[in-house]
Amino acid sequence: METHMGNPPEIAFRALQEDDLVVLKRWLEDPDVAPWYETDSTELEALRQEYAAAIRGEGPDRSFIIQLDGRDAGYIQGYVIDAHPDYARQMQVDPGAVGIDLFIGEPGMRNRGLGSAVIRAFLRQVVFGEMGAEVAIIAPAPDNTRAIRAYEKAGFTWQKTVYIEDESPANTGHEYVMRQTREEFLGR
Repeated sequence: METHMGNPPEIAFRALQEDDLVVLKRWLEDPDVAPWYETDSTELEALRQEYAAAIRGEGPDRSFIIQLDGRDAGYIQGYVIDAHPDYARQMQVDPGAVGIDLFIGEPGMRNRGLGSAVIRAFLRQVVFGEMGAEVAIIAPAPDNTRAIRAYEKAGFTWQKTVYIEDESPANTGHEYVMRQTREEFLGR
């Protein structure tokens, strides 16, 4: 997606709202998203419960709708890994590191090379900006090569692959842990 004259789209992040759950459900059920961003249930009530704290702005996790040129395009979240003790124990990353999860939900906005630009904007505005993190972590499935390429383009480097056991089967499996520091980001 490009605006007039071949310019890249304007990237913005809008706080997740309850009204977004219908489109979030559609995106999570999309066959191009579902294998990589698994959830226990895409039923609206389950999503309402899963995202309730984020919608209310409670807790350390921050959830947003990605907007490209003012159009809702996907979902992104930043979360302090230490706020999730079992996950933090298994990940063993820098204290205070902020994890990122995202997907481009709108089919017409995928495969256009926008992922790395979205991630860089999120790092600048939210992770290293509002959240004040020194380290960002992103951990896709090891076979999600499309995402890994986008994360590398955004400046992340592979650190290790870990096996995460979670009470939710949807969140159990190997993660390809990638890391970027604030200093590395600012030096790009």
